[in-house]
Amino acid sequence: MRRCCLLFAAAHTVGFAHCGTFTGRIQTAAADPTMDPGYASQLLAACPAGVDPNVALEIDPVTPHAFDNQYFINLQKGMGLLTSDQVLYADARSRPTVDAWAANSSDFEAAFVAAMTSLGRVGVKTDPALGNIRRDCAVLNS
Repeated sequence: MRRCCLLFAAAHTVGFAHCGTFTGRIQTAAADPTMDPGYASQLLAACPAGVDPNVALEIDPVTPHAFDNQYFINLQKGMGLLTSDQVLYADARSRPTVDAWAANSSDFEAAFVAAMTSLGRVGVKTDPALGNIRRDCAVLNS
């Protein structure tokens, strides 16, 4: 897995996710085996069956308002809220990087800055015929 993809996923160190995006991991006969059972129980209590799918939880329950490496520490503990997050630790190709950034916040922050700087050089499509900025990242603008 490319390192830059890991870095962009790390933006999940801040933010939230709606219950509807992860209840499939917790509202089944057997919760996702990659998830810490205690964390799964907390999530199930906050997002029980029938809850409004727009209810949202912090992606990083430990330091939800800080941009830090806690996201990676959470993955090591089986506390990735979204499947797309937890798979970064489950996958042998990305696990060494997750471990390295969990252990060293300075290295993570420096790598994130470099990746975002590089992304900033890509250029923004400003012609509406070529692309647009989504009002909701999960839905194409109409």
